[in-house]
Amino acid sequence: MSMLSLRTNLMAINAARHLETSYSGLSNSVRRLSSGLRVGRAADDAAGLAVRELMRADIAAMNQGRRNTNDAISMIQVADGALQIIDEKLIRMKELAEQASTGTYDSTQRLMIDSEFQAMAAEIQRIATETNFNKVKLLDGSLSGDHDGSELKSEGALKVHFGAGNDSAEDYYYVEIGDATLDGLGLASIGGPRYANRPLLSDKLQNAPINGFDLGPRYQDFASGIISFGIIPAGTTNIFFHMFDEGLNDSLQLFTTSGVHIAGTPLASPNTDWSFQGVDATTVNSLVLTEANGFHAGATYDGSVLNGTGTNLPFISPGDPPVPGYTPGHTINYNGMTIRYTGEGDLGPFDPHNPHDRYWECMTIDVTTEDLVLVVVGQISFMIRAGWQRGGGGGGGGSGGGEVSAIAINTQDKAQNALDRIDEAIVRKDKIRAHLGAMQNRLENTADNLTIQSENLQASESRISDADVAVEMTEFTKRAILTQAATSMLAQANSLPRMTLQLLQ
Repeated sequence: MSMLSLRTNLMAINAARHLETSYSGLSNSVRRLSSGLRVGRAADDAAGLAVRELMRADIAAMNQGRRNTNDAISMIQVADGALQIIDEKLIRMKELAEQASTGTYDSTQRLMIDSEFQAMAAEIQRIATETNFNKVKLLDGSLSGDHDGSELKSEGALKVHFGAGNDSAEDYYYVEIGDATLDGLGLASIGGPRYANRPLLSDKLQNAPINGFDLGPRYQDFASGIISFGIIPAGTTNIFFHMFDEGLNDSLQLFTTSGVHIAGTPLASPNTDWSFQGVDATTVNSLVLTEANGFHAGATYDGSVLNGTGTNLPFISPGDPPVPGYTPGHTINYNGMTIRYTGEGDLGPFDPHNPHDRYWECMTIDVTTEDLVLVVVGQISFMIRAGWQRGGGGGGGGSGGGEVSAIAINTQDKAQNALDRIDEAIVRKDKIRAHLGAMQNRLENTADNLTIQSENLQASESRISDADVAVEMTEFTKRAILTQAATSMLAQANSLPRMTLQLLQ
């Protein structure tokens, strides 16, 4: 029950409380209307704030991802523009090779034709080695192979990251650009820096003629162990290897220069030539895949394509003596190459009438579309015979970018052979351009999708974070009126004690 009191003015206290509440609400409305945010501090909506901040982080990352994608598109356009110039040079080179192939020119005239040919080749090499985007080399082959971003300078395929997370299915993919140098296009001759201080097949094995695949007296003896016969340059054709050994644990192993094991015996196979030499998955890089053996620096073992090339997969090369019970065997297709391999040397005895004769195995390659390395690893001494044609170029004249020598067209035969090589180079270049075009289209679609994702995510964030002006203005008006009313009533309540004074008088 209310009473008239001098000491405690309950009406004023009550009016002051309502004034404080209304004024606080009015203050919040002013803050929201002036900032445009419904959630301006954690106290406004604790759960909503947490969700909003995650959304804002994703939106910022997506917007940067869209810029990353557009940068990648610009990079591809730079590479494609350079390849367009290389295309023009290749067309001119084929025209010159065609000119030098005819018999109506003498040697002096062919030398002049070759001079322009070498100038075109040198310009291709320069463009391929110097084209860059933000100092990232584009056409020298450094953006091919597996991506490795563990060091300060990333290696391999270029990783375009556009998503807010790190899921390979959603947030990034790779742009791989092939090698457009003379080496990469198959127009380099043997002897450039590419092969400096690295063994070539021709250094260790004599190039036996292939006519008839006759056995002939061309076998060479080797003490077994881990023996690299060196690089088989890209563009080499009609390659064959025959090996006779004195046991079951000597075998031919074929690798790319980066360490991909194409044909041979799996490392995991027990009691094989690998295990006899102490080679396994932990030691193969240091014992086999070295620069001294012909591999690129940092080559790492990759056995993913080694499938079905173990033992007892026989075939007979043309001209070999017939072996009863053996039929043409296993074929491996890799990067445009057709490789046939018998498997580890369990195919003997070579003479079925002499059980003490040596075991044997064979390997043939139609053409190398990239550099390969032949390694023989085993337990006992062996003999090997090999043959090949046109090993990586015809030598002669000029240089590509001052570093790599190009094939020459200073003779009629060389010019005629160059026609095929240039056709192959054009196809390789076109594959690079086609891949770049497809990646540019994909990146453009990715950028469009990121724009839509960012827009929709911003709409969701707005619903959580932004103030509804209509609602807040209504609330502001209500709070303003209540504040004015509370202020007026507080003034009236403060005047009530005067009634007590009148009674006392």
